[in-house]
Amino acid sequence: MQQHTRPAPPLHARRLRVFALSPPRAELYARINARAEAHFGAGLVEEVRGLLARGVPGSSNALGAHGYRRVVEYLRGERSLESAVEQTKLDVRHYAKRQLTWFRREPGVEWVEGFGDDPSVQQALAARLLI
Repeated sequence: MQQHTRPAPPLHARRLRVFALSPPRAELYARINARAEAHFGAGLVEEVRGLLARGVPGSSNALGAHGYRRVVEYLRGERSLESAVEQTKLDVRHYAKRQLTWFRREPGVEWVEGFGDDPSVQQALAARLLI
């Protein structure tokens, strides 16, 4: 028997509130860049090398994630390590921009300026939850 499912209602029609963070773009990108460098510095290349050595295909979905894909390209000799790091930063910045664009088009989203690790943002959000 075939089940018929209805598509989920749009966010604004649900009985929930959606909050989205809107940090300053320059600082967001700086954090993305620093995080990408930290991942590489913490052994991302060695991790991917180990996964490939254990038989995980370089084309697998798991190795298609941000950073991993570029490390596979580096290990195949398709790009330099510096290029892998820089492309990873760019990939993640583009992904963050797409996320923000998607939420901006979604009706009913309540925007909070800043980063979630900022205590003043946390307080502002907590106050808005009580409304």
